[in-house]
Amino acid sequence: MDNSRFLTWMVAIIICALSPIEMALAEQADTLRPEKTALTVTTMSPKMMEWDNTLLATGNIVAWQEASVSTEASGLSITRVLVDVGDKVVKGQLLAELQNHTLESELAQARAELVQAIAQREEARADAERARKLQKSAALSAQQITQYLITAKIAEARVKAHEAKVSSAEFRVSQTRIVAPDDGTITIRQATLGHVVSPGDILFKLNRQDRMEWRGELPSNELAQIQPGQRVKITINGQDAVTGLVRQVAPTVDQKTRNGLVYVDLPDSSSIRAGMFASGNITVSQRKGLAVPLSALLLQDGAAYVSRVGPDNKIEQTKVTAGQQVNGWVPILNGLQPDDTLVVSGVSFLSEGDSVRIASHQAD
Repeated sequence: MDNSRFLTWMVAIIICALSPIEMALAEQADTLRPEKTALTVTTMSPKMMEWDNTLLATGNIVAWQEASVSTEASGLSITRVLVDVGDKVVKGQLLAELQNHTLESELAQARAELVQAIAQREEARADAERARKLQKSAALSAQQITQYLITAKIAEARVKAHEAKVSSAEFRVSQTRIVAPDDGTITIRQATLGHVVSPGDILFKLNRQDRMEWRGELPSNELAQIQPGQRVKITINGQDAVTGLVRQVAPTVDQKTRNGLVYVDLPDSSSIRAGMFASGNITVSQRKGLAVPLSALLLQDGAAYVSRVGPDNKIEQTKVTAGQQVNGWVPILNGLQPDDTLVVSGVSFLSEGDSVRIASHQAD
């Protein structure tokens, strides 16, 4: 027998001798391998809750009404500006003044002419009264008496004309004082010292009564569900949510977007400013159904799952339809029964078929 043949036989004999030993060692390893440890979990059953059925909308916060403060004066320069943007004012408060020396002089002259006209009227009235008393004495002719009576009437008319002239001059002088038409906050100031005004010039804009509103956009098919008085939770980025009330629904919709506006009154708040963008949840009704804590929900691949514990303490991952979170609880629209046992937390560490050990079961 040559050496190569001898070596082949020896290798075969050694392999045959080792095979039973390897098999025994493998069996021993299987026996010693530990079983997968069952996780200890806390469970609960779904809770019956009531929650708001809401519609989501987005829109801008604007002033409830912005009043324009203008002037009807012409050719007068601004001599004083007393307020600036952000100042709070009250109705009738002086905001600015126009040059008024010429108008004051015209007013003084008109008043003086009125005094003179009144004096002439009194004199004419006295002459007319004496003429009436002398009608029967023939001391005056009928023509003279008529003349005195006419003169008295002319004097009366002249007084009325001068009264109108004084009233007009007073109005022109009053136009040199620009006052606030209502309580509120100055939002725009266009008045500057030395500017010569023209009729209709807008000098200030005022947020009336400091009232703010949110104008949310909704599709036309959802507008029918909105009614005045419904609560709206307004959320502004970086701020706590505020609650407003629907004031009215726009009677028309945009022809391009087919969206309509919902007008919502907002509470007084120094942090709410016109121009802010916000989202709002409009409460249109209330619903009752099963809900689970947010921690019991597993969101995966765009779907929601809960870990249900079966009779043999095996995990059954169940797909559910979840609603919008409300104070840490999520309404489950379908997929659960009231007596289901669900894992409360740590659901991301569980898989279908895992064994668990229940440490405690939370009551509703």
